[in-house]
Amino acid sequence: MGEAKEGDLLPSSAGRNDPPSSSVRNQRAELRRHPRFKTDETNVQLYIKGLLSTLGIGRKNAALTAVNLSEGGILLTTTSKLNKGAKVQVRIEIEKFKDVIEAEGTVAWCFQNARDTETWYAGISFEKLPPPQAALIAKMRSWFTSPEYRQKSATKKRLAPPELLH
Repeated sequence: MGEAKEGDLLPSSAGRNDPPSSSVRNQRAELRRHPRFKTDETNVQLYIKGLLSTLGIGRKNAALTAVNLSEGGILLTTTSKLNKGAKVQVRIEIEKFKDVIEAEGTVAWCFQNARDTETWYAGISFEKLPPPQAALIAKMRSWFTSPEYRQKSATKKRLAPPELLH
């Protein structure tokens, strides 16, 4: 028996062939061209591109939080469903670096949050990310995945009042 591969179907107790469980999928090596990393201490804004929003009319931030980020795109929570294929403008402000990433992208997918039906998860694929912006994301990755950051984050969580952790 080998490990499950992308697209493999596993027999279920009901005789159906089901995709591998999330625990099996999570054991696989990262297959993405740009590995993701969790983002904290960021402020994100997302605007649907269009004629009116370009003119500044009806421009409304649809983003709530950034979940994770890579040079290829961003996963964020939004206030409403976004249409697949919609062109968007993303602005990410990074507190630690006192810097801003601005990128154009396309909505790759959008699904309603199962735990909070008032929010949505949206995957945004960046288009033509300028090299300086990609370098800044790489710099962020090195910080957010560093032992120093993990220790700082763990200390913050340990010292935070329990009601703030939910």
